Amino acid sequence: MTDTSAALDVGIRKFDMKMIPQDAVCIFIGRRRTGKSTLVRDLLFHHQEMPLGTVISGTEESNQFYKKLIPPLFIHGDYSPVIIANFCKRQKMIMAKIQKEMNEQGSSRTDPRAFLIMDDCLYDDTWLHDRNIRYLFLNGRWLKVFFLITMQYPLGIPPMLRTNVDYCFILREPYITNRKRIFDNYGSAFPSFEFFCQVMDQCTQNYECIVMNNNSQSNKLEDTVFWYKAEMHGDFRIGASEFWQHAMANYKEKDPEAGNDYDSTAAKRLKGPLIQVKKYNGS
Repeated sequence: MTDTSAALDVGIRKFDMKMIPQDAVCIFIGRRRTGKSTLVRDLLFHHQEMPLGTVISGTEESNQFYKKLIPPLFIHGDYSPVIIANFCKRQKMIMAKIQKEMNEQGSSRTDPRAFLIMDDCLYDDTWLHDRNIRYLFLNGRWLKVFFLITMQYPLGIPPMLRTNVDYCFILREPYITNRKRIFDNYGSAFPSFEFFCQVMDQCTQNYECIVMNNNSQSNKLEDTVFWYKAEMHGDFRIGASEFWQHAMANYKEKDPEAGNDYDSTAAKRLKGPLIQVKKYNGS
């Protein structure tokens, strides 16, 4: 039996979502049903003044989680290099416009901020090799991009990209092998693996999580490691009004049955003569 009287008291503060700069790279690591998407929603609530953004979520068609937060026109069910390329192209154009205005007028009223969310996209890992994705990890702050990634597997992104993560949200993980992976790759602030496991046990109950601030200039545990539990918020929208107006004017609701009709002319030609059915009434 453990002697609790000899236990070491470790003070861990609650994290403040507003302390995250809006050009950061944040990852959320957790198994299914641990609350990753709820954490992202809470983070967006605290940064809802951002003018626009793009979401790629493989589960959006089934749960429509982001539809109330972000115009459906900017929500995609599958990753495509074109989506990321267009996103980066827009940001580069906006930054060039701002630079031109600064040179000519001395100031600019253009807001360049944008968010990119990739929610559980590791079922198709081709995006990890996308040149623009790597650019966002390494240089996204220069484009004013708030990059949020959720994933179920701790080693979902390669080592070079892991070192460019600013904030890491770690949710409940029961398996010791995955805990070891998380500790080895994200838990350098902890003095030992056993120490990390005890903190995880106590800070990830009831949908709580550990938050690692990789930008801290301090070596103290209390300045790097925090705990947090997502707050539940009512309906809200993120994005400028013109962002929503443009989306509503150009969005066409997708028909779930579209493209599912049988086309006899497109079907493979069967062997034998073509038949025509004549229907009769009576015997």
